[in-house]
Amino acid sequence: MRFPLYQMKWLMGFVTIFHSLQGWRQMMSNPKRLHPVALVLGLLRQLRELAIPFIVFLFIGRENNEFTGWYALAIVGLLVLSLIIGALKWFFFTYRVEEGELRIEQGVFVKKRRYIPMERIQSIDFSQGVVQRLFGLVKIQIETAGGGDEPEAVLSAVTKDDGETLRHQLTEKKSADKELDDQEEPGKQAIMKKLSRKDLLIAASTSSGIGVALSFVAAFGSQIDNFIPDAFFITLTEQLIQSSIALIVSVVLIVLFVSWVLSITGVLLQYGRFTLVRSGSDLIIERGLLERRQLTIPVNRIQAVRMVEGLFRQPFGYAALHVESGGGGGKEEKFSTVLFPIMRKKNVASFLAEVVPEFHSTLEVNALPSRSVWRYIIRVLLPVAIIVVPVMIFVPYGKLSLVLLGGAVLVGYLRYKDAGWNINGSFLTLQFRKFGRVTVLTPRRRIQSSIIKMSYFQKRKRLASYQISILSSLSGRHFMVQDMDEDVCAAIFGWYSKPDSFPRNKDEHIKNDR
Repeated sequence: MRFPLYQMKWLMGFVTIFHSLQGWRQMMSNPKRLHPVALVLGLLRQLRELAIPFIVFLFIGRENNEFTGWYALAIVGLLVLSLIIGALKWFFFTYRVEEGELRIEQGVFVKKRRYIPMERIQSIDFSQGVVQRLFGLVKIQIETAGGGDEPEAVLSAVTKDDGETLRHQLTEKKSADKELDDQEEPGKQAIMKKLSRKDLLIAASTSSGIGVALSFVAAFGSQIDNFIPDAFFITLTEQLIQSSIALIVSVVLIVLFVSWVLSITGVLLQYGRFTLVRSGSDLIIERGLLERRQLTIPVNRIQAVRMVEGLFRQPFGYAALHVESGGGGGKEEKFSTVLFPIMRKKNVASFLAEVVPEFHSTLEVNALPSRSVWRYIIRVLLPVAIIVVPVMIFVPYGKLSLVLLGGAVLVGYLRYKDAGWNINGSFLTLQFRKFGRVTVLTPRRRIQSSIIKMSYFQKRKRLASYQISILSSLSGRHFMVQDMDEDVCAAIFGWYSKPDSFPRNKDEHIKNDR
């Protein structure tokens, strides 16, 4: 049986297309390994885990403080064993995209298979450590709904092209929906915001990370005492006891200055070259000098926007913006991501209207009733007094600690003045202070639960505390304003459970019974 020439050409074209599709499917489903640099990263991780046993083995049990041939052989064997284990882990670690799932297989003796459906993936984040940047690679972290504090999957070293290909494969359906949205809004373009060098320096100088840096200095000091003779510390302690107050204050100031410099350095490294891009329905954040990191946060996963005015920033009118999301953060951030490290507070409303108009609402709040002020003061004053009173009795110059009581009263009063609430349409705003002033803005549909708490003493004053919970990390996040008017709490609870029950007209807004 003979086919006409045009039918033969049509058949050959069909076969060619079929083979092309088969090749594309094989490319999608063929298992791939990580870049060989992942072997180096795994070896370094193995050595870090074996560091303590290695040190113990190196310095304990030596004969006459000398190394024997067996010690040298054991050390070499330990290194070779680590290399072999790392190579086997790298060889047996594969990943592929198949049948709408990211499939990861790993394990040398015990095989582990992890299948992640595309629809569960919330974010795909890229980062570049020092090693990855040297070889032009990226580290990929994949977050899923309900994945907890740890990423669902981590690919420690892949090429940028492979990373982009994987991202495209895993977000193919979302990309199609995004293109459809772009067709519906053809005039809408990506929005980019960059952190200037001036603002970066201000953010670093006013960061509250000095406490973390101070603890790092203390931890470092506790470790180096093993290498310094005890006689040195005894002599130093005696000199400090005999020295003047001015010298002691100078030492304290030097320690604080070093901590402040370390804090500034940390912020510069973390938020250097910070850029924020709103592209379609995604927020893309890139930051970091040594470790370059890229975070992708779907706007529809944002649960709340949080404005934080730190102790050193509030007097100058600066604040930082965070977003609470159900995916897209990281373990160190607990799914609370810095949307923008620092900006003028007066510019926050316009910034939200431009970048995330879905969360554009007022940040102004209604004050608490005056009868709750003493509860705020006593809540801070009481624990401080428990410490100060014994110090005044048993410690020389202990009366100087009375200053702490005055500071406690001031902190309590500031917490009262800064606390407040507001309802604007479908948005709830809560404001409170721990150390810095925090303002939380969340839509009603993102609130997972709403609770009114009232103790016996609050009931006597017709006060109550109002708490909301949102989806953020495995256990969620809770925000509470204490000692609100009980009628206000009931009205907010009614707004949450029955939206039409809350007054709509400005003249009908609930006022605090002061």
